[in-house]
Amino acid sequence: MDWQSTRMLHLSLCLLLITLLSTSCDGQQQQQYFTERPQNTSVREGQMAVLRCKVGNQQGRAQWTKDGFALGFERTIPSFPRYTIMGSEEQGEHNIRIENATLDDDAEYQCQVGPRGLSKPIRADAQLTVLIPPSSVEIVDYVAGSRIMSREGEELLLQCLVRNAKPAAEIVWFKRNVEIKSDRIENTTSDAELPRRFDTRSKLTIRAQPDDNEADYICEARHPALIAPKRASVALNIQYPPGPPEIIGYTEGETVRMGQEVKLECISRGGNPLAQIVWYKNEVKIDHAYETTGRESRNVHIFRAEASDNNARFRCEASNALTATPMKAEITLTVHFGPKTVTVTGPSEAKVNDTVSLECSTTNSNPAARITWVLDGREVRENGSRIATSPDGGWVSSSNLTTTIRATGRNVTVSCHAIVADLAQRVAETKIISVVYPPEAPSISGMRDRTIRDNSFYQMNCMSMGGNPPATLKWFLSGSRKEIKANYTTHGSVAQSLLEMQAKREDNGKELRCEASNPALEGSLVDSTTIRIEFAPKQLTVKVRPEKLRPGQMVTITCESDSSNPVSRLTWLRGNGQVIQPAGNSTVPGAYSGIVSKSTLQMEVTPELHGVVITCQATNGIGPQIHDAITLEVLYKPQFQQPTDYSVDVIEGEPAIVNLTARANPSEMTYKWFRDGTAIKQLKEANAYDRITFDGPLLNLTVVRRDDKGEYKCDATNAEGSRSHTVRLNVQYPASIVQARSTVMINEGSDAEFECRATGNPLTTTTVFWRRAGFDMDGRTSQTPGVGVAYLLVREITRNDTGAFECVANNGIGQESIEQTWLVVKYKPVMDDSPQLTKAAGDEGQLAKLVCRAQGAPNISFGWSREGTPLTPSDKYSFSTRQVDIVTWESTMSVSNVRSRDYGLYDCVARNEMGTNTAKVVLSGTSRPDPPLALHVVNVTHDSVYLSWRSGFDGGLFQSYRLRYRQIGNEFYKYADVYPTNVTAFTLGGLALGTEYLFGIMAFNNLGESNYTQDIVKARTSSETPPSGQKPRDLEVRPGDMPKVLIIVITIVGTALLVLNVALIACFVRRRHRKRLAKAMSSEGGSSKSATIEMYAPSSYNETVNGETLSSISEKSESYSQNGSHSDYAPEDASKVAVSTYLIDQADGQVAYGSYRVAANNPAQAGSGHGTLSRPPKSVNFDMGEDNYIDTLRRNAYTQGNEAMYGKSRMVTPISPHSDAYYGVNANSPVNYPPAPHPSFHTTGTNHRYNPLSEPTGNHGSHSPYTPMGTLNIPAANGVYGPSPSSSGRASALPVNLPLPLPMSMQGHGQFSSFNPSEGPSPIMEATAQFSGPSLATVRSLETEGHLV
Repeated sequence: MDWQSTRMLHLSLCLLLITLLSTSCDGQQQQQYFTERPQNTSVREGQMAVLRCKVGNQQGRAQWTKDGFALGFERTIPSFPRYTIMGSEEQGEHNIRIENATLDDDAEYQCQVGPRGLSKPIRADAQLTVLIPPSSVEIVDYVAGSRIMSREGEELLLQCLVRNAKPAAEIVWFKRNVEIKSDRIENTTSDAELPRRFDTRSKLTIRAQPDDNEADYICEARHPALIAPKRASVALNIQYPPGPPEIIGYTEGETVRMGQEVKLECISRGGNPLAQIVWYKNEVKIDHAYETTGRESRNVHIFRAEASDNNARFRCEASNALTATPMKAEITLTVHFGPKTVTVTGPSEAKVNDTVSLECSTTNSNPAARITWVLDGREVRENGSRIATSPDGGWVSSSNLTTTIRATGRNVTVSCHAIVADLAQRVAETKIISVVYPPEAPSISGMRDRTIRDNSFYQMNCMSMGGNPPATLKWFLSGSRKEIKANYTTHGSVAQSLLEMQAKREDNGKELRCEASNPALEGSLVDSTTIRIEFAPKQLTVKVRPEKLRPGQMVTITCESDSSNPVSRLTWLRGNGQVIQPAGNSTVPGAYSGIVSKSTLQMEVTPELHGVVITCQATNGIGPQIHDAITLEVLYKPQFQQPTDYSVDVIEGEPAIVNLTARANPSEMTYKWFRDGTAIKQLKEANAYDRITFDGPLLNLTVVRRDDKGEYKCDATNAEGSRSHTVRLNVQYPASIVQARSTVMINEGSDAEFECRATGNPLTTTTVFWRRAGFDMDGRTSQTPGVGVAYLLVREITRNDTGAFECVANNGIGQESIEQTWLVVKYKPVMDDSPQLTKAAGDEGQLAKLVCRAQGAPNISFGWSREGTPLTPSDKYSFSTRQVDIVTWESTMSVSNVRSRDYGLYDCVARNEMGTNTAKVVLSGTSRPDPPLALHVVNVTHDSVYLSWRSGFDGGLFQSYRLRYRQIGNEFYKYADVYPTNVTAFTLGGLALGTEYLFGIMAFNNLGESNYTQDIVKARTSSETPPSGQKPRDLEVRPGDMPKVLIIVITIVGTALLVLNVALIACFVRRRHRKRLAKAMSSEGGSSKSATIEMYAPSSYNETVNGETLSSISEKSESYSQNGSHSDYAPEDASKVAVSTYLIDQADGQVAYGSYRVAANNPAQAGSGHGTLSRPPKSVNFDMGEDNYIDTLRRNAYTQGNEAMYGKSRMVTPISPHSDAYYGVNANSPVNYPPAPHPSFHTTGTNHRYNPLSEPTGNHGSHSPYTPMGTLNIPAANGVYGPSPSSSGRASALPVNLPLPLPMSMQGHGQFSSFNPSEGPSPIMEATAQFSGPSLATVRSLETEGHLV
């Protein structure tokens, strides 16, 4: 190698080395690094967390990861809307902020910076801990704040549970707010029911002590996420025995004087519950009312000392639930008292010189009492005394005294005194001893030797004078030593006794004695008198001989009274008050020294005496009359009460019972019935076919027949014999007409005669008569009545007299019989020129009927002609005639297979024997109806109007009616369809109170509408509601009316607010729908965004996705694809399935009326046009009130055509998802209306159209509950049905489904507009539609049931 080569090699190596060193230095300068690394952070749930990350010399792209999941390089993370990258990206700040932190955010986060060039990737980790405070703190098995009952020495276990914390909470126990530090606390931690949360449980064991009573034990949960600790507490209630009782207020050995107040107080301290304290006296409970204060119980017993309290033992007992035996404290009370009473015993009376002994004793006292005696005012010495111990406590003192009675006066006074010196008390008792002398003899005065009436009161007085003491007086009756009580009084030495007695008949003739006595008499002194008493008899006794009486015998009846004074007089009476003379009278002595009277009566026995009452009456003028009666019982054979010619009226067809009850004694009888000698069956022996039976005296006829009349015999038998009686049945039956002419035909101006005959039972001259409602029977007719017949003469007959007269037969039995006789006046035919009869209509190829009607008599025949040529029956014409009523006839001519040449004028000729008449009938094609006639108001109420009208010509089709009305002064009409559709009277309701309205009416059929009648019919609603309704009142504030005014004002304001809210909601709904429509239309043009879903291509995304849902998905997809986020970062709701809310909301189920013309620009495209209404359809109710307002909101949400629809539209033009406002309808595709639940996307030819009216599979009606109702025929411009994309020049017939059955107005040919939106309007052309379905009533019923949205 030469030098140059070597030099070049060295130079190359140097350059290479320099390049490598330069590259190495540049790499070290460009290496990226963290200037601020993320730190471990804790954050409370719901707060904001920030992890800071700052990179120096950043080269690569930065992003965060969450538990290894990359969040993307964008500053805004779509999948995590709460995550935001903050700071300046140019300065390398990549701080991540997390709003409203949740447990899902608890993770390890890594700030990553990717490599770039020679810069290596760098990473920095930080842990974000989400703190979740505990959800609850509780002491297990106890409600917070509750009290726990326990007893001293028992062991308690308290468990504190802290739930759902992260991290686990710390538990601290407190007693009376002082922390408990004990080795008897056991803490455990476990997983909570909620994920990633922990429960902490702490157990505290306590041995109950008295100082634990009323102590609060608190469980406190501490957690970094808590601002303040959470607590739960319970209080302990520890039961323990009370302290021993103590008595204060008296010391053993003290002396208490009787009457002194004593206060004994028993106190027991401590215990839970506090002690119950009871006082006992000598083992008897005397006081259990105690009170508690603080921690002690107290029972205070206050009383005044009595003698019985001396040496009494008072005991106080204290106890509670924990004391086995009560604790006690006792005292014995000492009481000083004197004797309560002193008692002196001995004789109360004595004779002169008698020696008497007296004794004086005291009740118990403490100390013992000393006794002294005082005799007639001077103190005397006692004969002896003693002191004894009393069982009641204390001592009893007693003393004896003996003295001789001297004749110093009438009485001797002796007093005994008991003295207790220590108490300065003296008690004395005095005894009076009477000195006795004998009285004088007694004397009786008063009713002595007089007559006294029975039961009256009388007085006797007995008096005795002198004696000491005064005499004792007693009354006695002879034969008895029972003393009679009397009023005894004394005055000085005079004694008297007043006897008051009621006179008794038993005392008549007895001796009354008065006896006087006193201690000075050895016996009694007596005076007496005899008692005389008048008394009436008490009862009578009546006897009959013999006991069984039969006709022809003699009966003897005796009457005897009991004793009376004076004698009684007897009288006989028959049941009707008739006096009967007796056969003889007599008297004999009776009881109580009275007299008994006796009388005898004799009579001959006859059947009429049976049941007769015979009365015996007695009186002696002293008391009321007394009676006794006897009812005679005579045995005799049956006797009938009915007369010999007895007859009974019965009614034909009704049940009847004939009663022939006989009278007999004995009353037990057997009956038999006969008719014409033949026995009638008894009811219990008869069968179901026996119509005539008997039950005892009752003859039963289940159903009376006319042949049942005649004589029936009844036999009655008893033990005394038998008897027969006959009854005649007269069968009555309703009157019925047997002869009456059906028609009387007569010339005008003549008199008409009518005859009517009837049969029946009974029949009178008033049974049959003539009548006619609304006819002047009194002025124009005369009736001649007869028995079962009536004649009627009608004078000067006119044509207007034609009508039916009624012959009425009524005899009061059953229903009246009526037969009509028509009075027909002869006159030539009169033609009916009603509008519906002068016109007829029929379409070509159809059958047309022309009707001609005339009135006249006799019978009318018809003939038809045209242009003078009579028409006869043929294949073209057929005729029929029917009688409408007695004078109205109708002829119908049917024209088959109508052709245009058949249209024109036809003549109808009506003939009878009185003459002929002609009517003209015009036959034309079907057309819209004529206006109704003669609209008028029939009745008006406070909120409705009853209207009536006559039909005009119906145009040859079924017609319906629509009313319009408005308030006078208001230019806006309201509308109402008449239902049912075939009536000519209608009640229009919902009108305002006291308001005047104008009314009009029109008719419409499938071909159009008539004009409205002129607004000349007026009516004003009533200003008052019916009495049963709410009466309106003026809004005038009067006293007492303010609440009602406020209620009305609030109601009006509330209604206004409701309407305003509805309007705002409607505006919101409409605006929202327009926005959605705009989004759908804007999405049709296509999008360059990669994630946009093509709405109008066949979709495999979801069968339920519609245009609105796809648009919303498209918008979301754009947000995920615009910024080129990392593919690993999926959005949070990427897996959510869109829910369809479009199809059901647009199914309004509406029905159209009438025909509609079409604007079509290109006839060649008519077959692929889109149907839309070119003018507003008719409505069931055109009232633009609240209901139509809501319907308008709904309609505006679906209709985007050129003209606004009004009222309750019965057909809806749905909104296509395309930018054009109409659905594409292909001529060869089935049309399913309303949209099926699962619409699909169809393409036809080169025009792609969204067709929600067909099924996904193309199978018509596979998912829809609706079936085709007709076809839509679209003609071409040349009159041939227009071409379709698949067939040129051929008619297109589209099967059409409508949401509901159509009204009658659409059950013919309808016209629809058609044009292709891609080619603009087409020339005017018509499309006809054939529909079939139920009536409008069905539609309305479905609407009522909620099928029409």
